[in-house]
Amino acid sequence: MGSDTIIIKGNKRLYEDESDANERDEGANLQPLDVLSMQQLLQSMGADKYEPRVVAQLQEFMHRYVTEILVDAQEYSMYADKQTIGPDDIRLAVASRLNHHYAQVPPRDLMMELADKRNSIPLPPISNEYGVRLPPLQYQLVTKEIHKQDQKTPNTPRLGDVTGLGGGIRGAARPPMHPRIEGSRNKKFARSPIPINLNPSM
Repeated sequence: MGSDTIIIKGNKRLYEDESDANERDEGANLQPLDVLSMQQLLQSMGADKYEPRVVAQLQEFMHRYVTEILVDAQEYSMYADKQTIGPDDIRLAVASRLNHHYAQVPPRDLMMELADKRNSIPLPPISNEYGVRLPPLQYQLVTKEIHKQDQKTPNTPRLGDVTGLGGGIRGAARPPMHPRIEGSRNKKFARSPIPINLNPSM
């Protein structure tokens, strides 16, 4: 029969058997199957040293990815008037997500072929002149004239201006304005002179 141990927790004494303590320690060391699978996956990829939170991040990514795939597969099965999700629906969901959400890396043979074609073009010769080595003429910005075009902003009428918008549009001169009065607000001006006829016969 195993011996009993006394554990003091606060003001209470708890009696614990050694067999219960061993079972509790073994249970604390147990890990879920998903964690063990992720650790084995990291070891198979050559990652021997990593932080514990890496496993949690990979689990979260895997859970989110699988959930999105199953939701897309369910949409495809409902569109096809099927009651259950089939393997074809899952394959279609995976293929559509790979084509639209993840970048496909070109094969190594294609990359090597493109690299050989690019490397077959010789580099431009380097001149033996002293000073700053500039690129070829077609790549130099100093040999091109850059014309800066100022954007014309519409003239807004301001208090004290002699010419207004009407003078620039129709060629008519604007009448002189009254001197500025401090504290005046909400002044309105006509765009063109307003004709006033003082003939009493009308």
